[in-house]
Amino acid sequence: MNQLQPNKGANKRIKRVGRGTSSGHGKTSGRGGKGQTARNGGNIPARFEGGQWPLYRRIPKRGFQNPFRKEYSPVNIQTLAHLVSSGAISESAINIDVLKKVGFLPKSSEGWKLLGKSNGKENALSGKSIRVDKVSEAAKKIAEAAGAKIEMIEVKTKVLVKGKKTTK
Repeated sequence: MNQLQPNKGANKRIKRVGRGTSSGHGKTSGRGGKGQTARNGGNIPARFEGGQWPLYRRIPKRGFQNPFRKEYSPVNIQTLAHLVSSGAISESAINIDVLKKVGFLPKSSEGWKLLGKSNGKENALSGKSIRVDKVSEAAKKIAEAAGAKIEMIEVKTKVLVKGKKTTK
């Protein structure tokens, strides 16, 4: 027991500043010369340019950025038919949760849009119910011709109430 020691490098001496010139951390205590950075709490944000007109204010801003915009992930109907025919999707109701579970859409997807790129082999979708946020006219025609039923999901509008996003 009397020979127990901590591992080499486990205990590190703290840096004691302001203990004279011979300590190596005397006088300015490793803070350089005078000025803002030598003072206590004198940390400058990375975006600060010494009082110069900052870059983020120099660059022109154009248009309107909608904070409530909903990003839709595009899905072609031929890809959806291929997923069904290959057996990746076996459910009769296809929605965003099914596509996320299969790994076709990222988990961060807010919604999806069915697009009408077709190769004429959409028969695998017959009898399926497709719940979609948005759908193109071409995709709707192809899906209904193949015997699938398209259901549109009701979009909840977001309203800004005193700095908070709420859904209606």
